[in-house]
Amino acid sequence: MKIFEDIEVINGHKAIFIESLDLIVISDLQLGEELYLAEEKGIFVPQVQLKEIKKELNNIFKKVKSKRILINGDVKHEFGEASSQEWREVIELVEFLRKKTKEIIVVRGNHDNYLLNIASKINLRVFDPYYLEEGYLFTHGHKKIVYPQDFHTLIIGHEEPAIVLKEGFDKIKLPALLYGKMKNGKRIVCLPAFSFLSSGTEINAVDKEDLLSPMLKEEVNVDELEVIAIDKEVGALRFGKIKDIKISL
Repeated sequence: MKIFEDIEVINGHKAIFIESLDLIVISDLQLGEELYLAEEKGIFVPQVQLKEIKKELNNIFKKVKSKRILINGDVKHEFGEASSQEWREVIELVEFLRKKTKEIIVVRGNHDNYLLNIASKINLRVFDPYYLEEGYLFTHGHKKIVYPQDFHTLIIGHEEPAIVLKEGFDKIKLPALLYGKMKNGKRIVCLPAFSFLSSGTEINAVDKEDLLSPMLKEEVNVDELEVIAIDKEVGALRFGKIKDIKISL
């Protein structure tokens, strides 16, 4: 599904493809979250997220024959020093992607404080605070940046947007992609989390001041952004603008 003439949502997946760059883009993998949940929260879940992510990426590579991929921040979950699970899984993911692609681009997110330690061991370059290519500006979205003059499209993650659909006592939550225009007239895309454990920001049910990204809070009229929900079985679903699907929980 096209969101701009050169950017397409890869149907059924929380990823986009930029045709002119021959580039697949994903964000917020949060590798290692299972160990964090167990040790810090006392919540025990099977360590299967990497397996599911690789399966999902395999399906994407079957649909899109690109040899380039960009991860737009939060490859790992821990804010502090990388856990044993994060070391193991980041290395395994990079090895997997190197077999599938010719180029891996990583932008540093707010959870990636110690990612550089891992990256230095496996010759993986990490861009901070942004990566710019042919007018496409990729930054994680957790902090303001000084914008380069020659960008036309901003692509962020961090917010991990989702929408809530409610009828009576029934409620369903779907990951969502947001897109539209910034106050400065540039295009913006906010990616859903690629993580399978992400709960996500309920973008149609929260107040603007409760958003995570300062870019969405201050540089965009959020209610005017278009929403595409992502369902693995049904595919990409257009829901119009955020202002049209606002609800109270």
